Amino acid sequence: MHAMPLEQPRRKEPVAFDQLMEGLLIHAMKDRLDGEARRRLLALGVDVTRPLLSAYPLVTLLGTLKLCAELRFPELPREEARYQLGLRALEGFGSTPMGKALFGMARTWGARRMLSHMTRVFQTGINFARAQSRELPNGDIEVTVEVLQDFRSAITHRPGLDPYFVRGIIAQLIEVCGAGLPVDLLPPTDPDGLSFTYRVPMSQVSVHPATPVPLVRVQ
Repeated sequence: MHAMPLEQPRRKEPVAFDQLMEGLLIHAMKDRLDGEARRRLLALGVDVTRPLLSAYPLVTLLGTLKLCAELRFPELPREEARYQLGLRALEGFGSTPMGKALFGMARTWGARRMLSHMTRVFQTGINFARAQSRELPNGDIEVTVEVLQDFRSAITHRPGLDPYFVRGIIAQLIEVCGAGLPVDLLPPTDPDGLSFTYRVPMSQVSVHPATPVPLVRVQ
């Protein structure tokens, strides 16, 4: 009798959740998606004329980011456009029920503590990344964002993360916390493009968290 073949474990697929897509498409791109833009989104697998799906493949997310950055900031260099899109996407995410809860936590905790919980932030929008923070001797904080090991085999294109979009997300979250600090993307050290490190100059702020400032809504 032949042995039954062992069932192969299902490969974990990286996805973006509807909260992130809503922040990006419904809020950050509000009134900026004409008929041609909607057709191009549909070709990517996103139908904005219907309720958003609960999750979208990573390739759809990256294609959507590329398209939205070009449409929203055509006058800016590619890297700056994606950074600005990250700022506005997280701002838009704050209009969702989950985003409101996250922003309330951020305002209570402050930037330093929030940066140590960035994995929780990313898990509200995607399922395939984590973040680790470490405090430098001078008080600055470095945050490394990387694709989880279980998802790496499913990512055949590089990079698996958009480092400039992520930089914008981190910067906007710090703004929500009341710090308003720049976020620097450090030179990449991962040849596979699956890990990026950012530095936040927390040494420039006092130990006590600053009073949160109100967000300026995107017009």
